[in-house]
Amino acid sequence: MKNILPSFIAALFLGITSLSNAQDTKNEPVKAGEFSFTYAAPWIRQAVTSSMRAGHLTYKQTDDKLKNVDVIFFYFGPGGAGGIQANIDRWAGQFVGEAETKTDKKTVNGREIIYFTGKGTFNESMGGPFSGQSTPRDGYTVLAAILPSDNGPVFLKMSGPNDSVAAAKDAFIALAESPLKSKVGE
Repeated sequence: MKNILPSFIAALFLGITSLSNAQDTKNEPVKAGEFSFTYAAPWIRQAVTSSMRAGHLTYKQTDDKLKNVDVIFFYFGPGGAGGIQANIDRWAGQFVGEAETKTDKKTVNGREIIYFTGKGTFNESMGGPFSGQSTPRDGYTVLAAILPSDNGPVFLKMSGPNDSVAAAKDAFIALAESPLKSKVGE
């Protein structure tokens, strides 16, 4: 028994150290195309579960009345995913009936970023975008960003209940613009 205790303590210490190091890597930037997106809490990195995704983050709400929302990063290379307007049209088409949609363009340090916002009854895809299975969600918002690039655009998409997305909007914009911000003076 005496010989087991030191081994157990050493294994426990190494396990805690490994866990600590694994948590440290969770804030590594999300890389998609030429862009590297930086984030911090309350963003939580998730495992990528599809080859169509370049990254996945969850925004952990501080208000228990709000639902956590996910941001999915997509990158398909030059000409992939049908281009910018095709994706905007696809996102607008995911709403049923009357929906409020708008597109805004912004320039950050000489680079364009395009934002899409849609509100209404959203057909949430179940099992991927090509499964044909969806569930209508009333009172949902889609907030998306597109970063054009000669190497192919990068798409970020967040969807969820209106109040939950509204609470995460500023953090989403900071995340989307993070690779465009200069390191000096920021």
